[in-house]
Amino acid sequence: MEKTGSSNSLLLETLDDLGEDDLKRFKHKLKRIQLEKGYQAIPWGRLEKGDPVDVTDLLIRHYGERYGVEVAVQVLREIKHRALAERLTEAISADLLRRKQNSDTPQAPELGEKGDFNPEQESETQRHPEPEERDISQERRRATQGVLEKLNLEQYRSRQLRLRDLQEINPESIKNWALITLGDLPWHFLRKVMALNGTARSTRPVHGASDDQESNEVQKAHVDYNNLSLSNMDSSNSLHSLDVLCAVLLCSDSFLQQEILSKMSMCQFALPLLLPALDTPKCTLMLWAMRDIVRKWRPHSLAESRGFREESLVLTAMPTISFVRLGSCSFSKSKLLNEVLSPSEQHHDFFIHRDMESGNIPREIADGLVEISWYFPAGKENSDLFPEPVAVTNLRGDIESHWLQFSFLTEVSSAVFIVTESINERQYTLLSSLQGSATKYYFIFNCKIEKPEETLQFLYKLESVLKLDKLSVLMRENTLNHVQFVEKLQLTIGSLMESSLKRASVADTAATARELGIWVDEDSEECQSASKRVAGITAEIKDVAKYKREMLRLPGSLCKKLAKAEKELF
Repeated sequence: MEKTGSSNSLLLETLDDLGEDDLKRFKHKLKRIQLEKGYQAIPWGRLEKGDPVDVTDLLIRHYGERYGVEVAVQVLREIKHRALAERLTEAISADLLRRKQNSDTPQAPELGEKGDFNPEQESETQRHPEPEERDISQERRRATQGVLEKLNLEQYRSRQLRLRDLQEINPESIKNWALITLGDLPWHFLRKVMALNGTARSTRPVHGASDDQESNEVQKAHVDYNNLSLSNMDSSNSLHSLDVLCAVLLCSDSFLQQEILSKMSMCQFALPLLLPALDTPKCTLMLWAMRDIVRKWRPHSLAESRGFREESLVLTAMPTISFVRLGSCSFSKSKLLNEVLSPSEQHHDFFIHRDMESGNIPREIADGLVEISWYFPAGKENSDLFPEPVAVTNLRGDIESHWLQFSFLTEVSSAVFIVTESINERQYTLLSSLQGSATKYYFIFNCKIEKPEETLQFLYKLESVLKLDKLSVLMRENTLNHVQFVEKLQLTIGSLMESSLKRASVADTAATARELGIWVDEDSEECQSASKRVAGITAEIKDVAKYKREMLRLPGSLCKKLAKAEKELF
């Protein structure tokens, strides 16, 4: 392990020279900086409130002395503090040279140089070849604990929330809840989603500020022109909707999870397919939580007969199209998916995106979440986007930081769309490991590619590795407006579905999850016991219509006659 005294002091001295507003910009940029493979972002819950001493400590402990300084230099350059960046680089280089002259032991290479540097020797939180393969880190636990404390959910880790807790009628349950504090967020979400209220995902508390206070806040926001966007982002008073969802699911028992996902499906919200590793070593496949969901649709083959299909959502085999992000991206992938899945005159926000209310708040624990949504045709060839059902998944965060989830998606998906703005050598090496995969891969580039020569060079190399063709690269060109690009993407997916794509149900993916070491919620003792009881009941049902007549006598002919009479009356 390297000595951290001198570099620590030099880094602290540099951060101390940043003003309060510049330190905020530094932390926000550090949250989004592109890291080398194997390193993970510092949890925002700890970074957000840190002073220069805390930020220095977090950088050294997460990334080690050498790489921690490199990250700091890169962030300083990104926020236009090039003088400070150069000063830190020169000071560190001089310090390393001085230490090398005073000691015969091998020293770490200077910044930017190649050397025999072994990061595994730096600390227990350093990089590993597969970060998701190791046990859950203390930082992840602290971030989760921090979110639970903000939401006042700590007590429900030992005694989980149950469905009866929401169904109970008492003075608290019948009052009109106002979203005032962060502690109100879980109950606001649960009560709204149970009532099928489309605003359930809103996480902005209502503050009782006076008109004078509000006007003063507006004036302050307009004075600081250099940090206008940051001054308007009061993330300490709210949480990202996906953080709230992850925390609520973590504190709920399996039956309440079923009810939550069932209601979210009715609201046409995207559902969590893989819950990130919050207090478990690996992420969790939410199979049991979706078991109750049944969907009805009319495929084009039944359009003339006006028939329809009604099946369990997790048992319906269909193509799965996955969307992931590689590196940074200037446009919203989730917003693009909403437009792809929405008819032109019926827009719906299936996935939360940065332009929604509270959607731009940095995520604290939801990175690594994989969401899933579906499109079901109505039997109208002129207006249906796709002729048959299709599942669309969305990985939150960069694939380099969440390689396990990405590996799962490459195994279960019919096609994977990789949204990126550049490809470097490290990313090329990662993608090359997918050689031989039966899944079809597509790349979506922004109109302005970063480092176009390097990106095109590695893209050319990937052609043979991933079997790419001209149609596998989609460019958001300046000549196309956004609507035309969405239509182009819809046509690409539609042509994919016409080919012999791999089709799988959510239940089918459980085998792949277990092979990769992903925990399946249905494997718990509680769910296994419930499954056996359900199987015992349904085994007796041979003829559904006959079973209903015998066991559910009241909704029979008498009910039909009553309904007919009431229909005539009205």
